[in-house]
Amino acid sequence: MRSLLILVVLQLSFFAGVSQGQPKLIVGIVVDQMRQDYLYRYWDKFEDDGFKRLINNGYYCRNVHFNYIPTYTAPGHASIFTGTTPMVNGIISNYWYDRDVDGNLYCVGDDNVNSVGTDNANGKMSPHRLLTTTLGDAVRQSNQFKGKSIGVSIKDRAAILPAGHSANAAYWMDYQSGNMITSTYYMTDLPKWVKSFNAKKIPDELVKMNWELSLAPELYIESTADNSPYEKALIEGRDPIFPYDVKQSIAQRGYYAFASTPYGNTYVRKFAEDVIINEDLGQDDHLDFLSISFSSPDMIGHSYGPQSMEIEDTYLKLDKEIALLLKALDQRVGVGNYSLFLTADHAAAPIPKYMSDNKIPVDYIDDEKFETELKAELELLFPSALLISNYSNQQVFVNHEELDKKGLESKKVHAVIKNFALNYPGVSNALDIKDLQHPLPPDQFSKLAAQGWNPQRSGDIIIQYLPGWMEYEGKGTTHGSSYAYDTHVPLIFFGWGVTKGETIEEIQITQIAPTMSILCRIGFPDASSHAPIIFK
Repeated sequence: MRSLLILVVLQLSFFAGVSQGQPKLIVGIVVDQMRQDYLYRYWDKFEDDGFKRLINNGYYCRNVHFNYIPTYTAPGHASIFTGTTPMVNGIISNYWYDRDVDGNLYCVGDDNVNSVGTDNANGKMSPHRLLTTTLGDAVRQSNQFKGKSIGVSIKDRAAILPAGHSANAAYWMDYQSGNMITSTYYMTDLPKWVKSFNAKKIPDELVKMNWELSLAPELYIESTADNSPYEKALIEGRDPIFPYDVKQSIAQRGYYAFASTPYGNTYVRKFAEDVIINEDLGQDDHLDFLSISFSSPDMIGHSYGPQSMEIEDTYLKLDKEIALLLKALDQRVGVGNYSLFLTADHAAAPIPKYMSDNKIPVDYIDDEKFETELKAELELLFPSALLISNYSNQQVFVNHEELDKKGLESKKVHAVIKNFALNYPGVSNALDIKDLQHPLPPDQFSKLAAQGWNPQRSGDIIIQYLPGWMEYEGKGTTHGSSYAYDTHVPLIFFGWGVTKGETIEEIQITQIAPTMSILCRIGFPDASSHAPIIFK
């Protein structure tokens, strides 16, 4: 009897501890277009309080991959925070073709809301196209919506999608004014503190300084030489070479040019710190959630590529921003009172011309030429039948109405399209609806294509290019494929409840949300993966 009583007491003590054990704040940091190997490549140049502090004191997952395609910004953020892939969360790309409107839809575009903080349409955004809940929603549900969920980024989609449907706020940058704005989905007027932040004109203050290298040029041995022929110019008519006159670039391209420098990361970090202070995040008994997405590395990476001095300098500067953000969290929320993770929404491919010049067999694909030649092939076999509605995101949308009108079998038309694609230079595979709905071969493309295909929103046939091939201009780079250079990203857990250590086991990006849910003792997002990461 005595031993039974002791057991009951121990059990009650355990469950009481579970109900009380929770951080004050969850922070999800996403670095847009961050490759895992950047942490290896620049490690010796990082300071102790940024990336090194996270890794040395947190749990470092070194083999994390996206488990769907395309690997773009919107699906990346949606999948990280919903814990499920585009097949379920519905965010299949940044933009996608919609058969009902016969045109493209933007992932967070919403004509039913209005801009707040600007007179233009840059604020007409909401999460209404996201089909499930996020980690931000799960936090709010856990305490009867008394805690807060707020998203912050340069990009609207990167602020909106993580914070979720029930978010208190999401803020992003208006490229015309340089201000942080939002939409009437969240509020009818900007808070006083946001107006005060905008009144400081921080971008204009920051760009009084040129973008200078953090170190002497000869120390950038991990990168190609400055003024590389593979890079785009920040300023029209100027070589891509340091130092960069950011003020002049804003005059040409608006504040998008500002965001295309490391100063964009500084701006987001400063705003995030103001959010923490002015919204009293982590200051009461109700768990709060903050997502911070650093978009500038993506904008810089597209122009200069992973091998550039510009990317190296961006990450050396971002390391300092991470250190300052952690210091602010320590001071405001308290060391050990917040749980944080850092990851990326996708990685990036090497620039094809740079690779081909180094004997790697890659090249570019002209998607408009591909579509034109495909239509010509179909016209030969099925005269006067307008069978292609759209080709985008490497997906062919077949005109179903035309099939019915001409009495054509979709199976025959699909076979022609697949045969054409498989014989086209640079294409390695093609899958249609039937392929995606039946048992798939165990190759990576097939698995990722199925996870990224949504029956209501995706095309009829998905095309895969050969490794390293891409639809892009001759300078700069992009992302979106099923290959490791696009899917392999860092993941670090840090803070409350996190065991120090690391793993090289394969982890899928959709495991982050359930891991944070288990760690912080809240419910999962509705459609989340059920496979949290085990800290060993």
